Parts: sequence; structure tokens; C-alpha cells
Amino acid sequence: MTVHQVAGNGFSHLVIQRTGSPPGSRLHVYIEGDGIPWRGNFPSADPTPRNTLALRLASLDPNDIAYVGRPCYFGTANADECHPRYWTSHRYGEEVLRSMASTIQRIRDPRHTELLLIGHSGGGVLAALLESKLDGVVGVITIGANLDIERWAQHHHYDPLTGSLNPLEQTRDPDIPHLQLVGGSDKTVPASSGDNYARIQANVELVVFDDFDHVCCWEEQWPIILSEFSARLID
Repeated sequence: MTVHQVAGNGFSHLVIQRTGSPPGSRLHVYIEGDGIPWRGNFPSADPTPRNTLALRLASLDPNDIAYVGRPCYFGTANADECHPRYWTSHRYGEEVLRSMASTIQRIRDPRHTELLLIGHSGGGVLAALLESKLDGVVGVITIGANLDIERWAQHHHYDPLTGSLNPLEQTRDPDIPHLQLVGGSDKTVPASSGDNYARIQANVELVVFDDFDHVCCWEEQWPIILSEFSARLID
């Protein structure tokens, strides 16, 4: 894997990438969760997650992969362009999405005509929202993602994410399959806080793993989950 900083649209992003030689036609893009947006009642000085599940899942993926860091994460929170709103109220906002999309476009090889977007937790929210902002997306997989941010915030009695987009309210391409994975024991993003996403949005398959929580035990099943979903994307 190679590690580098990539300029997006207004932000710098950590990118960890691994490609074959030559690269395959499909790039699997992994996006991490929200990390630590708050410390008590105050925005965190550094939102970088301590438990990087998406990176561990990427390491198990035999395909071409790109782990794309979010704006102001991974040591860049003090950059001039960063403000706590980008990891609190505006964490899923237009500015974040534009920069993430720009970064993904810059790092994809011309032969990467297809993209599979994969996100854990809040990274899954971004994956769902990025689907319509990138060419060549053939599928989306979300793991423990709060895909109805309004209902999720109400469940936890959080302040509304006023500067963010709610995936539940966005129009998605019905030809792009979305696999929504949730843990039956997940207290961070309970299945009940986002199960209406699969009912309202087109071509979304909701799969509940009863004994899994927000982090455990996705790594154990990931190679099988990824293989089975990838097989569905073959023409």
C-alpha cells in the first residue's frame, strides 16, 4: 500500500492505496466513520478515529483499493481551511462531499471505469451520498451506517446535523445496488434508526447480523460478504 496526501476541493485528504499491475477495472473505495467529533459538549480538537474498521476491511480486500480520509481527519484538523463544523454539524455537507468526490476522481486510474463505494458508520453516509456525485459507481456497501441522520440524531438526543445531507431524502439511481449491513446488537447505530432507508430507497438490500455490533464482527465475515456482493456486479 502507498500512503500520500491528495488535494481535493478545498481540503487535503489522506489516501492509502493499493493497485495491481496493471490495475483492474474496478476500484473499491473505503471511507472511515465519524471518529471522535465531540469531547463532551465541545468539538474535538482531532476527530480522527481510534478504531479504523474500514482500513482493516480494506486490508482484507484482494481488489484495487483506495482508503480515502475525510476532510480535517488524520492530522489535518489544524489546517487553515478546517473548522469543527466539518466534523460536527456539516460532516455530511456539500463541501465535504465535493472534496471527497474530487479526491476520488484524482486518484482513480483511467482504467478504473467502475467504483464500489464502501463505508463504515458515518463513512457509509458519505458513501451513499457520493453515489450520485461520481461516474461509474456500480455498487454501494454500508456497514452500521446512520442512513437516516434525522432519526438517528433523535434516537440519541443529539443536536440535528443542520449542515448535512440526509441520505434518506436523496434521490438514488435504482440501477445501482446498495447493500445495507447492520448489527443487531449495534448500540451506536441501532437497526431501528435506519431500517426505513431500505424501505423507502430503491434497490437497497438490508441485511441484519443479529450478533454483530458496531465494530464486531465484520472482519470475520468481510471476505465472504464482499465476494458474494461482487459476484452480483458481474455483467
